[in-house]
Amino acid sequence: MIARRAILQGGLVLPLAAACTPEVLGGDSGAVRIAVSWSGNELTAFRVVLAGLASTGAFTGRVEVVPLGDDINTALSAGGRDAPDIVMLPDPGAIQTSARTVLRALPELRAESIWQPDGRQVYSESWYNLLWHADCGRSPQLYGVPFKAANMSLIWFDRSAFPGYDSRSCTSTGTDGPERWSLTDWGAYIEQFARSGRHLFALGAADGWVLAYHFANVLRAVAPRAYEALSGPDVSAGECWPPKRSGLPSPSWNHHHVRAALTMLGKIWCVPGGFAGGVAQPLRRQFPDAIRDVFQHRRAAMVVAPDYAEPIVRDCLRRTGRPDCSVGVMGFPGYQAWNDHPPNIGGGDVMVITADASPRAEDLVAALAAANASQPWIAHYGGFVPPNLNTATPASYSGLFNGVADRMSRWDVFDFADLVGPRGRRDGLWRILTRFLIDVGDRGEQAVGPATERAIGDLERTWE
Repeated sequence: MIARRAILQGGLVLPLAAACTPEVLGGDSGAVRIAVSWSGNELTAFRVVLAGLASTGAFTGRVEVVPLGDDINTALSAGGRDAPDIVMLPDPGAIQTSARTVLRALPELRAESIWQPDGRQVYSESWYNLLWHADCGRSPQLYGVPFKAANMSLIWFDRSAFPGYDSRSCTSTGTDGPERWSLTDWGAYIEQFARSGRHLFALGAADGWVLAYHFANVLRAVAPRAYEALSGPDVSAGECWPPKRSGLPSPSWNHHHVRAALTMLGKIWCVPGGFAGGVAQPLRRQFPDAIRDVFQHRRAAMVVAPDYAEPIVRDCLRRTGRPDCSVGVMGFPGYQAWNDHPPNIGGGDVMVITADASPRAEDLVAALAAANASQPWIAHYGGFVPPNLNTATPASYSGLFNGVADRMSRWDVFDFADLVGPRGRRDGLWRILTRFLIDVGDRGEQAVGPATERAIGDLERTWE
């Protein structure tokens, strides 16, 4: 998930094969090919997980890793011998349009052994409703297996940027910390920081998915019913395919709830001096850069970021010699009060098997789904929330998250952009929100109204 950059621009086999050099573990063309979106630290950690499977004998076949960055979904349309056998999808909503055609379900016995290996379900019900599907009159089939979960409703902050923090005793006696601010408080505090020559928020807007989960959290806080309606049809293993809607209003972006959410987001992004370097700098900054702006360069006090910011945060602490307790992690606040139905949005990477995959693909998925498979990633790299409820997490991993431990693997809804398919990615929601940021950034509240109407029009056209 970290720093996903564009590697592949088309969906044809030739660019898929030529866009990157695959990393092969133990073999050649006979390998099981697995396409991933990861780069950097995450890709390194995944290699170690695969090496662990080989060393324990959990999977003895050859594995070829194909990193595709933000264009991971093009792997679903690839064909021929260079097509991947497994795709690690960061947007499980794509399964809705690919099941039974591009993707194949796991056989019934294999699905049951993965989903409930000891007779008890090892994944939360939210995963079940998303990944199991049924044709009318048939039993549900499993089309995706969770590998890595993520909490998308977290805020990381530098405690020393707020009054009352004592770096020597690592305690905070201040009462003006951000933990109890509501979403509607943010604008005033952004202005307060800007007047003092400081900056409250860092933003990695060069990665469009960062803007997408900002918007998702604001929409969920301001208008939870609109969030559900716009996320697409209910996904339920018990319904006929395609799934039906369950009494929600017809999805429309031209709605006062959506307008209220975009207006709220605009008020956060529009404050003159709110971002270091104006709006131009966030537009050049990627996700890791925004984390470093808070915890290494200390240009800003807070950053909205999922749990997988952890490895970058820890690297910043090592570089600056600061203790873990200088870092605060809290949940995204509610709309008019910090505890007023705050959003709790989840996401994750799901393993899917392509229609013409090697028979060994099922064995690799089963090995990666095992409770202990992800331990090398968790123990040595961090930034990993295990979706398998039987997976043990060491105390050293959860230290930074003590204040939000109860919400790390439990959420109310999935990330909006991950549910709506291609419309939620580069040529849809990401592009529209980037334009929205440009239209409001540094321009004051007078820019928010026109920018909101333009964004709603763009969204309506994209969702036609």
